[in-house]
Amino acid sequence: MNARETVHAYFDALTAGNTQQLIDLISQASHFTKIGTDENEFIEGGENALGYYRHHVASTEDFTIEFSHLDIQERDLVAWFYTRQIWDLRWQGVEEKLIVRMTGVLEKEAGTWKFVQIHASIGSPNLIEGEYP
Repeated sequence: MNARETVHAYFDALTAGNTQQLIDLISQASHFTKIGTDENEFIEGGENALGYYRHHVASTEDFTIEFSHLDIQERDLVAWFYTRQIWDLRWQGVEEKLIVRMTGVLEKEAGTWKFVQIHASIGSPNLIEGEYP
């Protein structure tokens, strides 16, 4: 898979609840970092990703993602992406609609693209695109 296909595979696995596919896309390197939207939601080191994704998949139902923007860039051994999305899901039994912004970095390891950094934040539904208080 190229970097674009790898990013799409990540979001497909996330919404399908496919823990094994998610883990297969994550680098096991010690410099892997995942920063989520909750106060203490972060992972440092790819070896710690399995527990995080198991919990995420077990806690999530009826998950869909609508992309309002997705840009993926690939250069030699590094790639990165930026996306704006709307997440509709049931998280731990509670229905949620989230406006998510996410960035990530991938590195090519032995010819395969792997995520080495993912950062997510939740946007305010009260802001109009391009306008700031």
